[in-house]
Amino acid sequence: MKRVVLIIIILVSMVFSVSDFFFAMRESYNKYLEGEYFFREKAETIPAIDPDSWMTSLETWERVQNIDFTDTKNMLLYGGTYDVYAYGPHDRVCTVYYGSQVVEDFPVSNLKFEDDDAEYFYGRKKYTYDEYIEYVKSLSEDELESIRVSDKKMANFKDVQRHIFILVAVELVMGMVLFLLFKADMSDKVDLVLLLGALYGIFFEIVTVFAFQF
Repeated sequence: MKRVVLIIIILVSMVFSVSDFFFAMRESYNKYLEGEYFFREKAETIPAIDPDSWMTSLETWERVQNIDFTDTKNMLLYGGTYDVYAYGPHDRVCTVYYGSQVVEDFPVSNLKFEDDDAEYFYGRKKYTYDEYIEYVKSLSEDELESIRVSDKKMANFKDVQRHIFILVAVELVMGMVLFLLFKADMSDKVDLVLLLGALYGIFFEIVTVFAFQF
């Protein structure tokens, strides 16, 4: 009876671990829908004054001469085209990231988005659950650490999945050990291995929940 209980504990811990994975994915998507998680969309700046036209008139040249290009916002507005990440549109302005620089109240009219990126930027379009999960899965560790995402925790389910593989691998090894013990007629050691497997499963589940903070 004791062995049956230990086996049930091991199986239940594995079922809960797999459930954690699906729960983490769903929780991440729910936070995306609620706005807690979001992506900053890649865009290209559109110069307020085309650099090729700076010399076309004295008035334009004098205006350009008076611009402080050491200011990141001015540089992005007048210096040419730059790749930036943008989010938070409101009142025809938004926040943009250029490298490590953050520029508030940047005119949305001076940004160009590719394909449907503008729809996601304005919030008129949302990723479906499957699209969101696939997109997050496609992001590299460097991208998850970058300003591309609002919070790297949105990809926690990827870590949960890796931990499930570890759990299953360990339990499979213990299963092989049990098989060898029975084959070697050392059934007296079976209870110990089963106990270790059950304790490991319980400990693993607790660590997973606290480590990834669903």
